[in-house]
Amino acid sequence: MRPVDRFLLALLVVDGFVVGLLSVAFAYLRVGGVAFPVAAVLAGIVNCVLLWLTAAISDGPARYLPLLAWLLALVVGALPGPGGDVVLSPDGALMLPTLGLLAIGAGLPFVLVRSGRLPAPDDT
Repeated sequence: MRPVDRFLLALLVVDGFVVGLLSVAFAYLRVGGVAFPVAAVLAGIVNCVLLWLTAAISDGPARYLPLLAWLLALVVGALPGPGGDVVLSPDGALMLPTLGLLAIGAGLPFVLVRSGRLPAPDDT
């Protein structure tokens, strides 16, 4: 892997973490009083794009690093903070949006990987 590719991979991993933070921040967005999975759908689409871009750089396990950074941000959001507050809660009425975020945000990239349509890395 060329140094430029390593730099681009690092940027894509940072992007995955930022998308994860934004997903956690907007997981419980309500439209007209109804919980609407806008963050989950957008996270799934952006994760697919990040996976696509990473697959063009690497064909090994490194292609999944942006998705792992996204999952790390979700784990950080689910852990209690210093005051005991939790941003991403799997309890009660908030369980459905939390599971939707996880299922759609990671499910769409999983479908993309299983479809075999990811590009091969360009070794030029």
